[in-house]
Amino acid sequence: MKRVQFSMIFLLVNFAFINAQVGINNPSPASTLDISAKNPTGTSGHTDGLLIPRVDRQRAQSMSAVPVSTLIYINSIATGTLAGTAANIDAVGFYYFNGTVWTKLITSLNMYNADGTLTGPRTVTTNGHLLSLVNGGNNVKITTTATEAALSANGSSRGFLNLVGGSSNIDFYVETTGIAQFNSSGNSTKLSIGSTNATPLGLKTNSIERLTVLSNGNVGIGTTAPNTPLEISSGTANVSGTRLTNLNAASPISTGQTLGVDDFGNVITVANPTAASVTTASVNSTTGASFNVNDTTVTMVPGTSQPITIPTGGKALFINFMLGIDYGSNPAGSGSSYYEARLYIDGVATDCYMRTQEYGPGGFSAQFSFNTVKFLAAGNHTIDVRMTRTFNNGVASGANMLCVPISLSFNATYLN
Repeated sequence: MKRVQFSMIFLLVNFAFINAQVGINNPSPASTLDISAKNPTGTSGHTDGLLIPRVDRQRAQSMSAVPVSTLIYINSIATGTLAGTAANIDAVGFYYFNGTVWTKLITSLNMYNADGTLTGPRTVTTNGHLLSLVNGGNNVKITTTATEAALSANGSSRGFLNLVGGSSNIDFYVETTGIAQFNSSGNSTKLSIGSTNATPLGLKTNSIERLTVLSNGNVGIGTTAPNTPLEISSGTANVSGTRLTNLNAASPISTGQTLGVDDFGNVITVANPTAASVTTASVNSTTGASFNVNDTTVTMVPGTSQPITIPTGGKALFINFMLGIDYGSNPAGSGSSYYEARLYIDGVATDCYMRTQEYGPGGFSAQFSFNTVKFLAAGNHTIDVRMTRTFNNGVASGANMLCVPISLSFNATYLN
């Protein structure tokens, strides 16, 4: 029996050398070794297949001068160590020798039911098709087309995108209630929004840009081209567009300066005015000197000449004059003439005067009074009141009427 077996082996080897192809259960091998199942079909209980040598990790680790592509099956890792040629043998399974270490034969993984590890970059080409990850009514969609790349998250209660760095978070989400939010959370220390190049930052509502920050830091509200660190355009003439809700006309006044605007609309501080002081030149008398009045000359009322020094910029002068007199003589025709008191500034008659007619023959009284405002330029000035007879009405020309003051008040006042 042994002689027959050896003969068959020698015959098989000799046949292999001659044909360079060996078939088992196959008279016409298609490769160097072609093994066909003894029972390729049917319900036979016989075992068909190829049994690879089965060794433990220690045995594989101990092998030396192993040819490249040698195939073994590790049936135990209870022995040996993850070192040397066995550095990759960490589980039961098929291994082949790559010339340096035993390498695991990895079977294909189904991404739907098994985890895996990428050993290098991978690219998925969608050819314009949509990739969706769906759980009921919720989905995440990845789209790449010739003109668009998009990532969409659609949730039945919330669409949510969360970026995490350490314990800091940025959350983007939209609620089904319509609220859209962009928040930082966790241990975030700052939420910085802006650009890293020389482009402006804009915030808009209803498709209209409402706030603009230029690359130089200028902020515009209602304008996209602010010329100052803060520029507000209300869009309505004579309306600033600024309201201080907790500072209004009823707020208590404290120390500080007044705010105003210049010709360009810039907000500026206006120096607080100093407390007003009153400068007055006046005479008030009940014992004024008597004087004569006629139609040929203009006579200054004694005591009315007042020097006034006006400061730089000029001042508006408030002038008040009151004179009560008795006519002390009785020239022919007395009781019918007209007498006039007029304001003079620097010796020049002004348009401010009062004219009265005598009430009767000499001995009757008369009242003169006027009030006016005159602007005087800076410098020294003199004001006074002068009288003349403007209509003789029977009184001879040149005849004097004696005027005896009963009272005299003449005031010139301006505010500093």
